[in-house]
Amino acid sequence: MDKQKARKRRHEGITRLPDDRFQIRVRARNSRTGRYEDKERTLNLGATISDAITEREDLRQQIIAGGRIVAERARFGPAAQSWLSSKLPSWKQSVRDHVADMLDNQILETLGDLYVDAMTQDDIVGWRDAQAQRHKWGDPDAGVISPTTVNSRLRILKQVLADLTAERGLPNPAARVSALRVPKSRKQKGLEAAQAGAMLVEMQKSQPKWYAITAVSVLTGQRWGAVSALEFSQIDWTNGVILFDRAHVRGVVDEQKTGADVEVPLVPALRAILEAQRQELRRLEKRRRERRAPGTVVLETAAGLEGRWVFPSKHGTLMQSSSLRGPLRAACEAAKVPVISPHGLRYTFNRLATRVTTAEVTRSITGHVTEEMTRHYSWVGHDEKVTALTQVANALVGVAGGSFGGSSAPGTTKGG
Repeated sequence: MDKQKARKRRHEGITRLPDDRFQIRVRARNSRTGRYEDKERTLNLGATISDAITEREDLRQQIIAGGRIVAERARFGPAAQSWLSSKLPSWKQSVRDHVADMLDNQILETLGDLYVDAMTQDDIVGWRDAQAQRHKWGDPDAGVISPTTVNSRLRILKQVLADLTAERGLPNPAARVSALRVPKSRKQKGLEAAQAGAMLVEMQKSQPKWYAITAVSVLTGQRWGAVSALEFSQIDWTNGVILFDRAHVRGVVDEQKTGADVEVPLVPALRAILEAQRQELRRLEKRRRERRAPGTVVLETAAGLEGRWVFPSKHGTLMQSSSLRGPLRAACEAAKVPVISPHGLRYTFNRLATRVTTAEVTRSITGHVTEEMTRHYSWVGHDEKVTALTQVANALVGVAGGSFGGSSAPGTTKGG
């Protein structure tokens, strides 16, 4: 009897017609309206009872979904990889590598086995907080990963989930997950004019091989990747222009971060530095040729003047920003100015440029897309604050007369 009931439930809503076709009737509640709806379908001749059962469940899910397309259930790992493949053609190589690395090594190893429709806000928050507790390279002495790094990974995860859940008509479990709080840094990111001048003097004296690339970075305000990937073919000596239209990230040369081509005038100071760098490369190439044994077959490298790079590494390859950190720190410390990073040279240019010209001109050189970004790279110095407060005080003295700033106690009068 129980078997008969089970068989009846299994075939409920399925009727075999006289011509051996199956007719299917389904009644279910629409999740969007809360009302019951009916659907009916007749299968073609040749369909089996298993086909009918499958079709019945499909009709039931269509009613429950309220007309929305019901996507096949998928695990987050394969779905995220498919998402990445769809994005790759429109991304720069450096972006592809960065996002792929974040997905493979930081996100999917924890969340990849979960079904997309089963992921919850608690899963995302738990992953975020666990990231903040992980040690770099597995070394407990290296310190925890910074909130800025965790937030960068979280942005990628949220972008993936926003697209995947939108495609499937699912709630996004990451939508309301907030980023970690990043403590405000009081460290000065760039240098004032006198500080930058002292640093460059010290760099030229004690770190001469790093002077040219440091000075060009300060004088042009370009990102490290653009300066270190500068080629001699980008310098128009006749018309006096340097074209920054490419940059490199971890040795991969591509267009600039914003996709913009930036032309920087070859002013006398820049021309002198770059001409000296060209002569130095010629001198080094001559020494290399003199040291080669007679009859040696030589493969041309990028280090020579006929190569690509204006600032090649000692191996003739593209320099990484980490290579400048040590010399820059030493020069700053010797000059007794705040220690800045290689990116701080861009901050320095932005600061100095905005004090002598308009924000629009500054953006045309740095390649910033928005005025907001130009402001982000600037700051208000102590001398500017002193000037502003002095002017305010003088204005108040002019209004209040000699009584302002006097020695009378509050609530008393001179005639008291």
